[in-house]
Amino acid sequence: MKKRFLICFMAATFLLSGCGSLAGRHNIDSGFAYIESHDYDSAMESFTAAEEKGEDACLIHRGKGIVYVATGDYQAAADELMASLHADEGIVDDMDFDTNYYLAEAYYKLGEYNKAKEVYDAILGLRSKDGNAFYLRGVCELASGNHDGAYSDFTKAISLNAKDYSMIIMIYKSLNEYGYNDEAVNILQTAMDNGSAFMTNYEKGQISFYLGNNAEAQSYLEAARSERDQEKEPVILMLGQTGEKQGDYNYAISVYKTYLSENPASALIYNQLGMCQIKQGDYSAAIQSFQSGIDVGDQAYIKALRLNQITAYEYKGEFDTAKSLMDAYLQDYPSDEEAERENIFLSTR
Repeated sequence: MKKRFLICFMAATFLLSGCGSLAGRHNIDSGFAYIESHDYDSAMESFTAAEEKGEDACLIHRGKGIVYVATGDYQAAADELMASLHADEGIVDDMDFDTNYYLAEAYYKLGEYNKAKEVYDAILGLRSKDGNAFYLRGVCELASGNHDGAYSDFTKAISLNAKDYSMIIMIYKSLNEYGYNDEAVNILQTAMDNGSAFMTNYEKGQISFYLGNNAEAQSYLEAARSERDQEKEPVILMLGQTGEKQGDYNYAISVYKTYLSENPASALIYNQLGMCQIKQGDYSAAIQSFQSGIDVGDQAYIKALRLNQITAYEYKGEFDTAKSLMDAYLQDYPSDEEAERENIFLSTR
């Protein structure tokens, strides 16, 4: 049964379900907890320990595959995710779909668009109203040069999820990236025209931002950040970007600093603040902002914050400090080829 499934079905929401019993998987559970906190080194250590203890092979391969996707080793990810599917002898469940979404992402990142499309074809063969699969298959179609196929998939995805404005914005970005700006704008404008009566202020602000209506975007986003039930960080990020878009970095910096004064544990906003300060030429302030973000300890942003801090030291002319920090960075992220090239540059200063 499962082998036939693999042949015809070659998936992201569930980290643990299915794939064997719940007993005897302490290290696996730890590994997935580390994934949730973006601590991928510890996650991999846990999955290695799980192998040594003879825990569930399906979940171990799945966990390793997710780690490899997150850290950019896409061939290893594809190998591990395929191994997970082969090791799963249970019935087809949500976790199988989820694993295959990761597999398709790995293929896409490898540039193997046809393999990725085959995954989405199979998903849609079993879940014909999976709007996410239509959207992602459309992205693959665009990447492989099939505009008409992509547009058809995007249209279907929107028809299934007409109020999923995050997805609609991603479709806009994909079309815009490949030069189909008129179509991209039309999709956003149609969403605004059809949905403005029931959109949130944040959703209206997002779409106005990408439509280039900056004043409207600021108005909606300012309203959204005062709403009690609205998640504030994404609102603040986009509100600040309305200022950045116009070159008004003082406004953006004010927005970010005001938020951080009340929410000092936001590594993302510290990073954005530091980038604005770099653009203003205030490299010392940027260095401090990046350090404050690093001190938050959010593993999802540590890598970017460290690289940006190195860049700020470089702009400031403190090349010895930049080189020292880069050496430490490459010890932690030895496969970062772009950083390695930058390190070679610093070595010549």
